[in-house]
Amino acid sequence: MKTWQKATFIIVLVLFIAASVTISFFSMARAPFEYEYRTEIADIPGNEGWVLFGFNGNNSTKEVFVDYVRDEDGNNPDKAKPVSAVGSFTMNTDEYVEVIHIGKDVKYIDETSFFYCKELRAIQVDEANKYYTSVDGVLYTKDMKTLVAYPLMKEATVYTIPKGVERVGSCAFYKNTTLTKIDLPETLKEIGDLAFFKCENISLVTLPDGLEKIGSDAFSYCHSMKPVIFIPESVKEIDSFAFYSCSNLKEFYMGAEGDESITFGDSWLPKNIKKAVVNVAPEEQYGKTREEADIRINELLAEGDEK
Repeated sequence: MKTWQKATFIIVLVLFIAASVTISFFSMARAPFEYEYRTEIADIPGNEGWVLFGFNGNNSTKEVFVDYVRDEDGNNPDKAKPVSAVGSFTMNTDEYVEVIHIGKDVKYIDETSFFYCKELRAIQVDEANKYYTSVDGVLYTKDMKTLVAYPLMKEATVYTIPKGVERVGSCAFYKNTTLTKIDLPETLKEIGDLAFFKCENISLVTLPDGLEKIGSDAFSYCHSMKPVIFIPESVKEIDSFAFYSCSNLKEFYMGAEGDESITFGDSWLPKNIKKAVVNVAPEEQYGKTREEADIRINELLAEGDEK
């Protein structure tokens, strides 16, 4: 190696180490709770107030109160500074928090605020809150039209989303491996991005008539799904990678007569990747009924039992 190459390599290495140390330092130096006053929240004109935008928990932080601006350890609430919103990715991937308490003044919670909190068991909402509510620890909008977040560590293996819910929020069930079955209501219109991403043990998903949109990566890596799924005629949009790597899904029965009425994202079908082998995605079959899909599921399951 020439001298100038050695010098360049050493300089790059030193800069990389310095950058790594700096990032680590600032990560450790971050306050557990970080707030700021914003004059516009979620691009909603006139919606302003204090926002919890940063959180850096530790093994002593089991409960979090999102009500007032507090000191950096989450204590000593300042009643003159009510929290109005929780920012995007504020607590995602936290490894310690078990319960989150939402105060009465919180008007906006980003759908990514609490996703993949690994020990989260419940989200509780003050009854006086006009914008959100909690049902058995699950976070909904007050009108019960959107399921915002389902705690990762709830023990139930089956969950029935209440009738009246129209949207399952983005990341709502992200990487939940406890649930084996999810019942979707007939009122549902939209499934958000990453809503059921890597819910690896969910076996049966019945998409209701009236559903209009399935978001990006909505069911990616749901490996335990039954071999056939029925897509109702009401569905008008299926975004990119919606069923990516759903390794058990073999056939898509479409209620629509053709693909002209549906907008498809890239690679929405399960082009499965297993052990570095890329399998060919199944083709959609149009003009099918739900009853035909059920019959085909039973046929394929019977064939599997015979083998």
